[in-house]
Amino acid sequence: MAAKVKWDRGAWWVITHYEGRRKKRRVGPTQAQKREAEEMARKINAALALGTFAPDQGREREPVPFARYAEEWLRREVELPIARDASGALAPATAQLHSRHVRRYLAPFFGQRDLREIRVPEVQGLYDRCLETGRPPSERSIEMVLATLRRIFAYAEAHEVVGRNPVEVWKRSRGRRRRSSGYRLDPENVLGAEELGALLGAVAEKFSGYLPLFLFLADTGARIGEASALRWIDLDLEAGTVRIARSFSGGRYLSPTKTGRERTVELSTRLREVLERIRPDLYGDDALVFPNEAGGFLDPHNFRDRVFRPAALKALGKGRRFTPHGLRHTFASLHLARGTNIKWIQAQGGWASAKVLLDTYGHFLPTETTGYADALSGAPGRPYTAPRVAVQRTRGRAPTRTPAPTGRSLAPRGGLEPPTRCLEGSCSIP
Repeated sequence: MAAKVKWDRGAWWVITHYEGRRKKRRVGPTQAQKREAEEMARKINAALALGTFAPDQGREREPVPFARYAEEWLRREVELPIARDASGALAPATAQLHSRHVRRYLAPFFGQRDLREIRVPEVQGLYDRCLETGRPPSERSIEMVLATLRRIFAYAEAHEVVGRNPVEVWKRSRGRRRRSSGYRLDPENVLGAEELGALLGAVAEKFSGYLPLFLFLADTGARIGEASALRWIDLDLEAGTVRIARSFSGGRYLSPTKTGRERTVELSTRLREVLERIRPDLYGDDALVFPNEAGGFLDPHNFRDRVFRPAALKALGKGRRFTPHGLRHTFASLHLARGTNIKWIQAQGGWASAKVLLDTYGHFLPTETTGYADALSGAPGRPYTAPRVAVQRTRGRAPTRTPAPTGRSLAPRGGLEPPTRCLEGSCSIP
């Protein structure tokens, strides 16, 4: 029977063996808390030697203020992995979002309240406060704040600071609720074809040096951070393609793309011609396509304030809220409205899936919903997609499925087409 101090999972613990049982008590990660744990272990060992030790002795522990613990979580789980370029680290923009949630909403609300005393009613109180004050302004933003709180408690639960995650319990208590799928697109942040032409004209007149960048954003659907990180070695102007593999975000961080995947993007004819005109004869591996005046990465904040907003004001007038990301929205919206293949748009812009694309921009699809009733009977000579399948049964064996003879097929063997995927716009029947 004895007590000892051990470092485990980012903190000092007092481990006591008593009457065949093992008890663990977390103290904290600092050196002062290490000394506190050593003093606690000394007192337990003294009580064990005198025979006065009780298992519940020392049950009262110093409180764990939420604000302090949340800052510790930010440092250890969010900021440190990014600084060390650790595998699985969060994207810098996501890290900034968590930091903003903690310092604007969570720490002011919970303050010095003991983390272990926060229960479901307190989580509900945070949700109610956000709705009443309108900060953050949208329901989606409130959900993201609660997602940050959930991650903090998940970390605390894994380190045995709390017994359960109250945010998870709160979510289960609310049941499954209907919600609109996807992101609500602000119509003000989408341009029509004439408005896009007016914006490009204003840029050519007032900021001609930035016209290639504007044209790149408009014709590829790329994010501003992806365009800022683009190098000349990523372009193949002879093939008319560009490889997008990284992003410069927050004016400080160079990281993979938002989805973590590279993609090859097709260049429009006009964009290809503009890039051919500005491409230098000689350039190094790190030469940027759209650098700042000093040749470094373009600061997205300076670009918005000094170039984009004045150009948008000249082209669109006062009162119009249009951002650089609006060119990405415009790219998807105009292509969908003109009937471009959905899978091509998704691959070009790097959306995670065609579903995400449709949930966000599906209302821009053409609205013709009639005229297809004779699609099958009107094309009898066209082959169907797949042959009829015959099932052969043998005694003592599982049934096997084999294609029927050619005469019983719905289409000749030589005329079979690949399975139809209507989202790819490759349906066999017009």
